[in-house]
Amino acid sequence: MDFVFYLTLFLFIAIFSSIDTNIDFDFWARLIVGKSFFQTNSLFLNDFQSWGKTHEFIDHEWGSSLIFYLIQNKFDDIGLYVFKVLIIFLTFFIIIKIIRLIKPKIKLNFLFFFFVIQSICYTIFATIRCQSFSFFFFVFYLYILIFTQKTKNYRVLWCLPVLNIIWLNMHGGFVLGLALIFIFSIGQFLNNSKSKDCLYYFYTFIVSCFLSLINPYGIKYLYYIFDAFMLNRNYIVEWKSAFFDSNFAFALIKFKIFFFITILLFLYSTVKRIKKEGFIVFYKNSDKIKYLVLFFTMVIALKALRCHVFFAFSVLAYCYCDFYDIFNKKLPKTIDTIKESLILFLVFVSFVSHILQYKFTNTTKPFLYPVYCVEFLRINSIKGNIFSNFHHGSYISYKLYPDNLVFMDGRYEEVYDNNLINDMAKVFLAINHKEFFKNNHIDILILDKTYPIVEKVKKEKQYFLAYEDDNFALFLNKKFKNQKFKQPTRDINYYNKTKFLTNINWID
Repeated sequence: MDFVFYLTLFLFIAIFSSIDTNIDFDFWARLIVGKSFFQTNSLFLNDFQSWGKTHEFIDHEWGSSLIFYLIQNKFDDIGLYVFKVLIIFLTFFIIIKIIRLIKPKIKLNFLFFFFVIQSICYTIFATIRCQSFSFFFFVFYLYILIFTQKTKNYRVLWCLPVLNIIWLNMHGGFVLGLALIFIFSIGQFLNNSKSKDCLYYFYTFIVSCFLSLINPYGIKYLYYIFDAFMLNRNYIVEWKSAFFDSNFAFALIKFKIFFFITILLFLYSTVKRIKKEGFIVFYKNSDKIKYLVLFFTMVIALKALRCHVFFAFSVLAYCYCDFYDIFNKKLPKTIDTIKESLILFLVFVSFVSHILQYKFTNTTKPFLYPVYCVEFLRINSIKGNIFSNFHHGSYISYKLYPDNLVFMDGRYEEVYDNNLINDMAKVFLAINHKEFFKNNHIDILILDKTYPIVEKVKKEKQYFLAYEDDNFALFLNKKFKNQKFKQPTRDINYYNKTKFLTNINWID
């Protein structure tokens, strides 16, 4: 029946991976880095896309950029889709291996995985992002650490410093891997303070930290990582708390339900064990590492939306067996087989019907991207400094460089002064826009019409409204006012077909 389960899981992941076709805002920056590297055989240490205040470019996602660019360049949209399906499936495959390490012969029930996947689908099935590598490496680390704990084969731990080198050059989330190793060293000491087993984990942690210097930037990379964690991200949605931020009071309900039900079930399972064994025996026999990992991932999930996935994965890996014992109903083998086959059939039918209609085309949706405004600038050959929302900056750079520079883009922590993102947010909220416009030379403004700044700019004498659609307004400096402008097409197929065309080229 394992084959039926794996096939069902794979098809289910394939379906959900095709639902969100929008391209991530930061993906364009990754393509720019990837293309620049393969054309110049080097990483740019200084930014070339921005007119805002920048510093040395410390790119913690440069390795991901190379992979994404190669896939997009060689296999286009379908390659990105297949890659997303495979890395998500492999992540869950490793979680299953962890479950089998904890309890080798336990039955795999698809419904448990269904609920977990549903609770975090908004993150793991979004368009491919560098975080996908951190999701994968996080569970891979967890597997190796639990494997060594169960088998006492501590020689396997040498893999982790090597993997750490790969992970840290793919994404800054590698610090979660270091945290896992450190948690295992503390937890193993609590499990048996007389044993020296905890030292194996601690030494692995020290070596991994030391080898973190193996990156294109040396120790500067570690300084950057520390500064990034200290950065004030009040205006960055994915760093907000889904539990303590009023804007999310009625959002992400599925994860919140999963979160609280998980906590209640875990407490129920724990109390049940304590009643059966007594607290002293329970404490002696319980795996302290398990409790530390779950507590750690719970805390970071409470703190930031983007960390929900790590809690969900930890719960699935560590608590599947506990929850299975609570809900398991021993059905006759024939009925159980029919049930699993029926689930597979339903998922298979959904997969076929969906894939037959799927065009394998990633999109730049006009309500998310200022595609018409960008095309307006391109066809009218309007050059100059652009001010836009930071998450549109990479797309604008990809499409309009070298004729236009942006104030800042999604690399807000890698390239720009730490306070720049907050200064930009205040402009969009029309808090300090007059002073900002006075102190900066801006030729073009591309503004989301949902922000107060739009109405304020309409009253500014130095700018005029040159173009607008349902979602964005394009303002130009008055020096462009007497020109006759061509109008961009509204054919979305045109933008989907030409989305990866760019003038960024370091060969010619």
